[in-house]
Amino acid sequence: MGIKKNISITYFTLLFTFLLFQQMKVSACTIASAVASNGHVWNCNNEDGPLGVANFINVFPKSTSMKYGYFTLSYFSPKLGEGSSMQGGMNEAGLTFDFNGINTVKGFDPKKMKAFHFGDEQILPYILGNMSSVTEVIEFFETYWFQNGFVSAQMHVADRFGRFAIISASGIKSVRNGAFLISTNFDICGKEDSTSCRRYPIVTSILKNQDAGFNTMMEICKKTSGESTMYSNIQNLTTGEVWFFSKHDPEVMVKTNICDLLSKGPKSYTFSDLKALIEKRTAFQPLHPTKIELADVLKSRYIGTYMNDYTGKLVVEIHQDGIKITSVDGNSNILLPQSENTFYFPNEDVRVEFTKDKKTNKLTMSFYENGFWIFDARKT
Repeated sequence: MGIKKNISITYFTLLFTFLLFQQMKVSACTIASAVASNGHVWNCNNEDGPLGVANFINVFPKSTSMKYGYFTLSYFSPKLGEGSSMQGGMNEAGLTFDFNGINTVKGFDPKKMKAFHFGDEQILPYILGNMSSVTEVIEFFETYWFQNGFVSAQMHVADRFGRFAIISASGIKSVRNGAFLISTNFDICGKEDSTSCRRYPIVTSILKNQDAGFNTMMEICKKTSGESTMYSNIQNLTTGEVWFFSKHDPEVMVKTNICDLLSKGPKSYTFSDLKALIEKRTAFQPLHPTKIELADVLKSRYIGTYMNDYTGKLVVEIHQDGIKITSVDGNSNILLPQSENTFYFPNEDVRVEFTKDKKTNKLTMSFYENGFWIFDARKT
């Protein structure tokens, strides 16, 4: 998806290029929606994506400008859960959506569709903040479209009334009440071959033979999980119950309710500490680091090229004031030394820490923003 450009100037200049690359970028997903015999509506999602990147749950309570409160899911930073960069979301009316990456749909020109008057960035927040049904979402996309993107993704949308649909540049597919809907990484509306994805027949078999419910959705998540699965979420759209679990915090599964989430106010939670959804945490205090003098011989330990699939290449060099990090677009920033292995951006709470990865023994550059880990880049 696109990005909401509210990142501070220093940090923005370093990260601009690879955030820009994320416009309408969607990774692999397994999404399933089904109605149980007792009428409850269930939805689950496995999010597959780049390793070494943080994931967040971002909560937006109802305001005067929207009918419903909601939460979103994002990669990398809470900031990317605010606009069209969100990977998925659910509102208190029981409407949810997520995305599957698909091959680019050829012959579709977004410019021929009507532009949303609030802009691309506000399409997904508008849907979650103001709609309660799949029907409304379908009607919206029959009129409006993203002017930049949404040609290599499909939107899987479900509501508490048991209506499910796929929306993509290839068309729209909705299913009758009572039928289940599964989406993985092939173009359903474009009638691509479902056998191209091993996960689709696995989920189909489960839902054909089992009643929908928590245990069934958990089985789907487990049997379609892979090395690149970052996090999973299960929702009972009828009751508002939500379960979260992830590889960031593998021993923990948290059950909550969207009303409980919204009652705690606007906040972002990291998948690295899911218990924060249900337990109190000390309020984050912004850091005010002090620059230390660091000899060039110590800085030289960190020079080199670092890579992350999501962020691209980052080059670290010695600078007289600390280290210089240059991103793929050629923009550079100077970070000041806080300790022998930690550097910080002046005037904002973003720091970089260098450590050795225990498994690979490679030097790793880890970024932290406002106390949250956001991503790792490993030295090549």
